[in-house]
Amino acid sequence: MANGTSKFGNVWILLLCILSGLTVGYFIGNLCDHISYLEWMNYTGTFGLDQPIQVNLGVLWFSIQVKFNITLAAVIGMLLGIALYKKI
Repeated sequence: MANGTSKFGNVWILLLCILSGLTVGYFIGNLCDHISYLEWMNYTGTFGLDQPIQVNLGVLWFSIQVKFNITLAAVIGMLLGIALYKKI
């Protein structure tokens, strides 16, 4: 590329914008939880594994559990992060 950035580098910038938007949106949603007319921003959808998956290989034992708590404000923040990426 002419400007020195590769397509792979752009993916990392997009991922950083999305994760930053999710984090800031989640934080704002938690702040809005105490305001009566903004409680809807902290509406949470939870999905993932309730019980961890356990693998025992004799010598190596590990467990995996993934659970996501996504708020409406976090989704809005993610969309704003994508919009910010498109502006960059």
